[in-house]
Amino acid sequence: MMNKLFKSVVVASLSVLMAACGDDAISGDASQAAPTPEGSTTLSPQPAPTGNFPTARNGDVLLGNSDYPAISYGAFRSTERAEEFVPSVAELKEDLRILQAMGIKVLRTYNTQGFSDTANLLIAIDELMAEDSSFEMYVMLGVWIDALNSWTDMETVPTENNPANYDEVAKALEMVSSYPEIIKVIAVGNEAMVHWAPYHVAPSIILEHVNTFQQKKADGEIPEDVWVTTSDNFASWAGEGDYNNPDLVTLIQAVDYISVHVYPFHDTHYDNSFWLVPEDEQGLDVQQQVDLAMQRAQEHALAQLKKAQDFMLAQGIEKQLHIGETGWSSETNVLYGADGSKAADEYKQKVYFDNLTAWAEEFGASLFFFQAFDEPWKGAPDNEGDSEKHFGLIDIDGNAKYVVWGYVDQGAFDGLTRGGMSIMKSHGGVEQNVMDTVLAPNFAPVVGAPTDDDSYAVISSSGLREGLLPIGWEETAFLGEENNVLVLTTAPNGGTAKDWGWGAGVVFPGQAGDNLSGFESGTLNFEIKGTTQSTFNIGFQTGLYDNATRPQTNNFVVFGSGGRQLTSDWVAHSIDISELSQGNPDFSDVTSPFYFSGSADIDGGVVEVRNITFSK
Repeated sequence: MMNKLFKSVVVASLSVLMAACGDDAISGDASQAAPTPEGSTTLSPQPAPTGNFPTARNGDVLLGNSDYPAISYGAFRSTERAEEFVPSVAELKEDLRILQAMGIKVLRTYNTQGFSDTANLLIAIDELMAEDSSFEMYVMLGVWIDALNSWTDMETVPTENNPANYDEVAKALEMVSSYPEIIKVIAVGNEAMVHWAPYHVAPSIILEHVNTFQQKKADGEIPEDVWVTTSDNFASWAGEGDYNNPDLVTLIQAVDYISVHVYPFHDTHYDNSFWLVPEDEQGLDVQQQVDLAMQRAQEHALAQLKKAQDFMLAQGIEKQLHIGETGWSSETNVLYGADGSKAADEYKQKVYFDNLTAWAEEFGASLFFFQAFDEPWKGAPDNEGDSEKHFGLIDIDGNAKYVVWGYVDQGAFDGLTRGGMSIMKSHGGVEQNVMDTVLAPNFAPVVGAPTDDDSYAVISSSGLREGLLPIGWEETAFLGEENNVLVLTTAPNGGTAKDWGWGAGVVFPGQAGDNLSGFESGTLNFEIKGTTQSTFNIGFQTGLYDNATRPQTNNFVVFGSGGRQLTSDWVAHSIDISELSQGNPDFSDVTSPFYFSGSADIDGGVVEVRNITFSK
């Protein structure tokens, strides 16, 4: 999984458990589970597998079979992902026994090269199968694919291979030849086509390597029942906009099934219309609000899956669809936590898992839940609260999260340890402690009537308007208030610019908006001075990024080269709203009444703005 970094103006950005865990679905107290969702999204029926397809050693169909639950697996227990920290075969056996105790029988990996973790994992599985006739574990082998110049200072070339791609493919062929009873699926690339991935490639690159594996099957060099796919974000598979090209259609024809990633967890921040508590639910208690929000989260995920399936069917192609990744983080201190969308906690993780698992079992899809264990190397290295570090069902200290408490109660982990630690319930095993961490999602904005006043102050001699918060986008800049002045410090002094640039603005909590209807023909007024010599935009935003119900517009004028000039003295500006407006802004939903943005080429200077008002 990639950490999605959608921004208000641009996209910079984003496994997974199958139907049910054998006879014992992962669950805690059934009385606390969310009700079965009754959404409106219905996918076309899952077709039966045909021809040669992956099977278990007893001949059972493997994918889409709830007797063979699946999960994404990362082996690292360290804060750094390096060869010196690759777990030993003995440590991997610890993990495998824990997963076996939960009924897991299919693991998804991500690389064949770079580190020896996948090679060690295959050794560990092979040894356990030889030692214990009841042990059974299969692998969806990930083959990492990225563009030429990825992870370097040079510009990436999505239409050309990173030379390491061929090493990945060669190693995968070697592995599947050595472990034909274990490796049952080959996934060429992980979120490798979606455009927000910094290493993304064109579909033609993925197609090249898929065809290599398919030809090896046809030539008898690897087993004919190994399925080949690529595992990618639903947007890549849905063929919308720039994703719709002949190579994508040819790729859909070439793979054995469609492996789709969906992450409503991330969308609670970036595309959150489904997540916010509507007005008619705002009087309910917290758990009721959460349970209903989780139903909407499932519906959101299914709608994304349906987009991918509909595009495939529109090409006259009918193949199975499985969920290559989905998941829900249990903890964070940014974006999805108490100061953001309020999505991350163990209760919501369990409800999402239970709901999606039940749906996948009924539909007949494998569901690779992201992920088995927390991996502390993921996300920001200097923030233990980064959500990417907390997607596991078991944390780094051996605490079984709420979603797997049922296995502790059953004694499934008795006698098993991980790094010397027994597998115990999180939160001291006290359910009320879990519930005490649960926060209701933010309320959906209830748009009020427009003001009768002739002016609307953003910041004045009385300070910043009540309810507004100054924020820098993804730590690309710093914005604060000092003595009734907005002070912006640009990258690199105030943050780190991304490849899409930098930005900051004053916003309403919970991604709410204010009603400025009546100001459409007015002016935006402010005084400004600063030290930056770089070009930047100033304006206001309406709506939210990638939100069909609240479409975003970014309304701005340019300061700097070719635009208004910034000086070291205070200068007053009064700009017609018509000059600022881009597209068709909805003035009843002004989400950021003042914002700054610019390119990655910025000099670290400071911009100060005061007396910001809209006038009719």
